Amino acid sequence: MKKLTLLALVTLQLLVFLSVSNSQSIPQERLKYPLALDIKGDVFKDPGPINTMPSPLDFFNINISQNSAPQNEPSVKISRKDTNRVVAAWRDFRYGIDPNANRRVGYSYSSNGGLTWSVSKILDSTLLPGGLTRNSDPVVTVDTAGNFYIAVIAIEGVSGANLTLAVYKSTNGGVTFPQAFICSQTGTEDKEWITTDLSNTSAFINSLYISWTSFSLGGIKLTRSTNSVANWQTPVSVSDATGGVQGSDICISKNGQVNVVWLGFSTNADITFDRSTNGGTSFGTDQIIATGEFPTGLPNDVNTFPTIATDNGNGPRSGWIYVAFADNRNGDCDIFLTKSTNGGINWSAPLRVNNDPLGNGKLQYWPTIAVNDAGNIGILFMDTRNTGDNTIIEAYIARSYDGGLTFNNELLSTEPSPTAIPGSNVRFGDYIDMDYRGIKLVPVWTDERAGGFNTDIYTSEIDELLSAGEITNNSPVEFKLNQNYPNPFNPSTVISFSLPKASEVTLEVYTSIGTLVKTLATGSYPAGNHNIRFNAGSLSSGVYFYKLRAGDFTQTRSMILVK
Repeated sequence: MKKLTLLALVTLQLLVFLSVSNSQSIPQERLKYPLALDIKGDVFKDPGPINTMPSPLDFFNINISQNSAPQNEPSVKISRKDTNRVVAAWRDFRYGIDPNANRRVGYSYSSNGGLTWSVSKILDSTLLPGGLTRNSDPVVTVDTAGNFYIAVIAIEGVSGANLTLAVYKSTNGGVTFPQAFICSQTGTEDKEWITTDLSNTSAFINSLYISWTSFSLGGIKLTRSTNSVANWQTPVSVSDATGGVQGSDICISKNGQVNVVWLGFSTNADITFDRSTNGGTSFGTDQIIATGEFPTGLPNDVNTFPTIATDNGNGPRSGWIYVAFADNRNGDCDIFLTKSTNGGINWSAPLRVNNDPLGNGKLQYWPTIAVNDAGNIGILFMDTRNTGDNTIIEAYIARSYDGGLTFNNELLSTEPSPTAIPGSNVRFGDYIDMDYRGIKLVPVWTDERAGGFNTDIYTSEIDELLSAGEITNNSPVEFKLNQNYPNPFNPSTVISFSLPKASEVTLEVYTSIGTLVKTLATGSYPAGNHNIRFNAGSLSSGVYFYKLRAGDFTQTRSMILVK
């Protein structure tokens, strides 16, 4: 009965497709892919140029927070114990925005890699002593056992007189966070970032680190916990400067080296780096690794800070450190990447990441960077290149598979977002976030597409190159697009192709009537055998076609989605 059902489905879809493709009553712009059928080989001849207008199904956007009050400044982390488990947190104003903003932290978890999310909850601020009734600036991390942690700036009462650094802990995969610990309480703590040493080759594995700006002590500080947040060391100085520094980010190298980057803004936008080789006990001399004109013109005077990540895999770029940042050196705000191949001693000249026309007056800001096990780089940022007004933004992702030499830019947002705020009490935020593990890449961004100050936290399901077997050492002798596996599939399948030489590649998926569903790959790819996973979780059952263009080579095949 199963085979008959599949056969009937294929026959019906092909009949519909052939009927539509031969019809003269449908406008040509809808016939984006008039394929010619070759039954014997299950391969379809390419008739030539086609109209591939963008489709709203390029990416499937998911509203995580789903609350009519403003939510912003999201953070996300994928579990290293079970990569299907993901936790996101954000600043949440559902308890009030006027006359004094009632800042809280909302959170949600996913058990299927970010495709669906639990109903959001608010962290219990009564777990912290001393009248710290409100929370802000959340950042998520995880340890090797799968415990999740959310670092916050805890606020005393309505006045906000005391800003305290604190961490909430979950031992059940982000379902609840019933434990809370104070990390530093010197008077005025701000803009923290938390991370975990996850390397089994490090002497400090599972140590948790937080860097932040301490206005009371002066400068960028760091503290470490070696016992799962129960206790924290006395803060140590990271920055040499005690003022004019903000927005630190932190990552841990494979050997346990602690890397911190932040923005210095005494005159220019100085991207500043320092490192510790002794588990955060002390730091060296600050390095300005890039400098440019300070970002201006961003909507509602939001800030944009640098972001840092390391390649901790076993590939040829293991140990490389990457920093992404934004500045106005070209007359408008652009995203740049600099990298160190020797542990932070030397840094490359900045490379522009966004690929819209130079100096076009459009804005790119809020970069966040992540590197997966295979050394692939993802940079998430907000962008105004497609909008008529720089207060209207969209989420973009830039991906690199060659160590940051080249980037493919992809639009994530299916709808643009305004950036309106209900008053000075509720800003639009200063950061977004992303995590990258294996083939899972989970972005989170602030999105006001619903209007009326209804700012939500969105994510997107992203198809990703497989980390294993992406390129083999046996160079193929011919171009080839293989049959997807499994086929039929539900909801994901792997599409592989072979390149005998480096080529400009485009791999696209179409419906049976020729509508572009998704661009899976675009840009320059090296010679070798490549695998890409396609997740069709947002699509309906039916026959779909996937087409490879590589230089002058073109080939198309069919696949069946059965739900």
